[in-house]
Amino acid sequence: MYDYDRSNFIAFLKEFPSQIDEALQIVRGIQPQVEVDSISNVIITGMGGSAIAGDLILGYLHEDLKLPAIVNRNYHIPQFVNHNTLFIAVSYSGDTEETLSSVRAAVEKSARVIGISSGGELEKICRDHQLTHIKIPGGLPPRQALGYLFFPLLGIFENLGMIPGQTEQIEETRVLVRNLVSRYSPETSFGNNLANHIAQSIYHAIPVIYAGVPYLAPVTVRWRNQFNENSKAMAFSNLFPELNHNEIMGWEGLEGVNKHFRVIMLRDQEENPRIRQRIEITKDILRKKHILFGEIYSEGHSRLARLFSLIVTGDWASYYWAMLNEIDPIKIDSIDLLKQRLSEVRP
Repeated sequence: MYDYDRSNFIAFLKEFPSQIDEALQIVRGIQPQVEVDSISNVIITGMGGSAIAGDLILGYLHEDLKLPAIVNRNYHIPQFVNHNTLFIAVSYSGDTEETLSSVRAAVEKSARVIGISSGGELEKICRDHQLTHIKIPGGLPPRQALGYLFFPLLGIFENLGMIPGQTEQIEETRVLVRNLVSRYSPETSFGNNLANHIAQSIYHAIPVIYAGVPYLAPVTVRWRNQFNENSKAMAFSNLFPELNHNEIMGWEGLEGVNKHFRVIMLRDQEENPRIRQRIEITKDILRKKHILFGEIYSEGHSRLARLFSLIVTGDWASYYWAMLNEIDPIKIDSIDLLKQRLSEVRP
């Protein structure tokens, strides 16, 4: 089964706990030259595996961050960006063209720019304009560098005093992540491997990932993206209660089509009681329509630990699904082709 992992992709999954430790060391003591009292909004700009770190941090901090904040995925930036904007550019390679374009525009508008990358042009822009740059280790697929991308973001907000201290939450998360990696590694799982069971349940199917709390919305996207890139498979995601106002009707479609879908519900202790009722009713509807579904519960006490318990589970599930599909998870041929073609037609 593991012969298809010709790149030893599994090493990235096993080393994720070390990423967290190293990222925390990198960001420790970094104090961006930003007057927090003058900041009126926050933008995190990035694409793909870099941008998801922004989604996750804003989802996690949606109750603690007192300023409006968005993730920007574009060459352009919103018109409201000005000298009161905290503008954090995240590009693992440092050479993502959309991110570089948006950073240059933010510099022109005198935004308070901070860069996070392993080097590249983003580091150069920060150096040339005397901006704070947080350099992280390179050499990984961006989607597998989440520890290096998320925890510097968390450190920036904490170091600037924009959120409460995170020491206890981080420590619980570090311990839990190490435990999960041991639990999901083929050498130590001893057959009781939830991630592998998830992959088996969606083999030859199309997963649809649902969640019922706002901070898990980006986690459903993370699962979807990892299934896309690692497993080379289509996947979809949505969030309660919104899906009850539209997508739920899709399950009334042709049985011959819908039988190919598998619903995965990411559950969490913060679900609103009305959301729980919605989930139970939705499960009844799925049963009546003969749609198979499963539920994955987050683990941990703190929100940060629960967030990463589901992220780690989804990442490992995408790996096992790639093995079932008999493909090397590291390959991203279509993305590489697209970038090559774009490089040939630069304006």
